[in-house]
Amino acid sequence: MSALDRLLGNWEVTMHHSAVPEPITGRQRYERVLDGAFVLQHWTYDHPEFPDAMALMSDDRYHHFDVRGITRVFELEVDEAGWSMIRLDEDFSQRSTARFRGPDAMESTGEVSHDNGATWQQDFTMTYRRTHHPSGPHTAAHADWAWRSTVSASAPIV
Repeated sequence: MSALDRLLGNWEVTMHHSAVPEPITGRQRYERVLDGAFVLQHWTYDHPEFPDAMALMSDDRYHHFDVRGITRVFELEVDEAGWSMIRLDEDFSQRSTARFRGPDAMESTGEVSHDNGATWQQDFTMTYRRTHHPSGPHTAAHADWAWRSTVSASAPIV
């Protein structure tokens, strides 16, 4: 079992971003794919400035893809306490750290750098609340239906 398994399930998220005055809500889903070799993360936010995206995660890499066609690769460290990741680039570097706050909650912070990581500025903070765990009382079919409903219609997960 990998420390990534602690992420599995559906999460409601609230982000406070430096570029937007109001909180931004959204949903994330983490699931094992390719015979369990990777964790696939899907997310959507209820704000037009924040694109839907997905990421493929291993124990040491985070591969990000979004609807704008942007791809990024981060170095990832994950353990039972949480995770951290970083991507250094001359013009636009990013790093973030998350910590578990019990079995169904996380808090994270993200920072950006425009000088290859010499200086950092806060970009966002996020809180996560798990709404479904794969070993919970719901069936996989129910979780899949609920996820598609929220993404396509922004309806609450039933």
